[in-house]
Amino acid sequence: MRPRARGRWSDFQQQVREGRVRVDARNRLVYQAGSQRLALDGVWALTRAHDVTFTARASGQPPSQTVYLKGSLLEAKANALIVTMQQADRQDAAEPSQRLALLGRWSTDANNRLVFSVEKADGSEDRLTFQGGWEVGPHHELLYRYRQRSTRTRTADERALIFAGAWDITGADRLVYRLSGTSDSAFEFKASLQSPALRARDGRIIYQAGIGLSGGRTQTKRIALFGTWKLHKDKTVSFEIPYVQGRRQAIRFGATYAFAGKNEVALKLYGRRQQPLGISVIFSRRLLEDARWFVRVRKEGEETEALAGVQVRF
Repeated sequence: MRPRARGRWSDFQQQVREGRVRVDARNRLVYQAGSQRLALDGVWALTRAHDVTFTARASGQPPSQTVYLKGSLLEAKANALIVTMQQADRQDAAEPSQRLALLGRWSTDANNRLVFSVEKADGSEDRLTFQGGWEVGPHHELLYRYRQRSTRTRTADERALIFAGAWDITGADRLVYRLSGTSDSAFEFKASLQSPALRARDGRIIYQAGIGLSGGRTQTKRIALFGTWKLHKDKTVSFEIPYVQGRRQAIRFGATYAFAGKNEVALKLYGRRQQPLGISVIFSRRLLEDARWFVRVRKEGEETEALAGVQVRF
């Protein structure tokens, strides 16, 4: 429903300034007072200063009206972006006056930038592109740091959005961060291995990823994943990564085996769809929990090598 009288639009603008609006399930901006309800379709956007804007389509008025939501990005959830509005008459307030939850999904663009797509009633999406760089925190969490001017102090404060999730490796040049609590949102980064040959005792995988920033600049990020390599009796391999609050989650791989020495086995890893990942890991015998596993695999390998060397004469 759209406003048809200039007075109603003015009332709506006043409510926005005072922080008495909400966002509905279709990401429309809604004002309601008593029996009066005004729901506006429009376009959501994110400025380079990290202000969220909403451009409303108001019939019977000038072509468009822009409402700037003064405040800060507050929180990133699996399928939502939480923003805050500050009341115009409460500039000295220590707490934001109101929270608005935009519904949608998280992804990345071709430049490895974070994107939040706001779902619309007509099936379209508004893409909010985060122009800055992201990083990996001390507990393997994904962080987006930015600076935003405070409406209360008038200074540019450093803030951060923290994304809860877990890492996955899906291709030779693909590193994925899956957000917890959803199957719709994930960040898929184009990345390259710093070294494709790893030793299990080091307990790490290191990638590099380039992020295309504004002005044509590129920022290179080092993504270091630390964890524990494990071999399993079904001949699969896992890399278990620790996260916040003691949570641990493993990336599982298939593998083919070769022998790097008398007491070492080298594994070439592949993904769920049997695609090679360009990663090889060397395990020494002393790192294996089950020594019999090593002996059995070693014997199988020797038999395979012997069969490969047999020549049949006719």
